[in-house]
Amino acid sequence: MAKVKLTLEVEPELRRRIKLSATAKDESLREWVHRAILRELETEGSEARNEGIIDEERGYYPSQGGKPRGSKHPPRPKSGRTVAEAVIEDRR
Repeated sequence: MAKVKLTLEVEPELRRRIKLSATAKDESLREWVHRAILRELETEGSEARNEGIIDEERGYYPSQGGKPRGSKHPPRPKSGRTVAEAVIEDRR
């Protein structure tokens, strides 16, 4: 599976604590953070299963609420403009 880069910004004190913990376990920062994320997701997954949030048979997280219906008044582009420009103009 291809990997993607994830960038985090943390306070210097938190980085120092992570680095100390990783060093104590003879791991790199990347390995330590990767393991911590996996551990958190496993914990979250077991809590979600216990609360009925995860549908184990189908293997997905069911959405909360109904499907989005879209805007009743979508932005209308002026002649020669793209929809993206109309959205930006509408938000001004």
